[in-house]
Amino acid sequence: MKEQLTIPPLPTTSTTVVDGQQTQSFNYQLEFLKLEFDSINEIIKRMDEMTQRNKDWAVLIWAGSISLAISQAPLRRYILLTSVLPLLFWFIDAAWRRLQRTCIFRVQKIAEFLNGPNLVESFRQQKLVDFHLLDPRGLRYRDTEEYKAFSAIRRTMRFKEVGVFYLGLCILSLGLGLFFIFAPQSNT
Repeated sequence: MKEQLTIPPLPTTSTTVVDGQQTQSFNYQLEFLKLEFDSINEIIKRMDEMTQRNKDWAVLIWAGSISLAISQAPLRRYILLTSVLPLLFWFIDAAWRRLQRTCIFRVQKIAEFLNGPNLVESFRQQKLVDFHLLDPRGLRYRDTEEYKAFSAIRRTMRFKEVGVFYLGLCILSLGLGLFFIFAPQSNT
């Protein structure tokens, strides 16, 4: 009696790694992708808090400077200088928002991967295809025009909620400064 040869089924992946190990490795990568996504959202949340604190400090220091200058007659002519304070805080705010935008860019890249054909291919191959983990700020893309345009500090400075706020403080400083320059002087 001739022995029958049984041919094992072809592996579903193109790798030579034992199927269980490959699946385990792929699941590990997927878990890290979830962790990266969660950590990016935490970073974005912290940056929101930082920009809010920046605004709080800007108002506190600006209002304190205005109050000091108004309360002292010899200092009133320097109120115009307080218009520089919001500009400094505006730049700091824009820098924080730029960092935040790099994280948002990475979230968009994760979304492209999850909604694109590479996710399906990754499940077929049991490994991430054309996607790298552990890059919360998207530094892998930093030399691309898309990344530069998305996270440029010039762009973050033009955000309405930022520009209107800090320009408003500057205009108030300039208005008060001009008022005290051209208003009749009293020594009270």
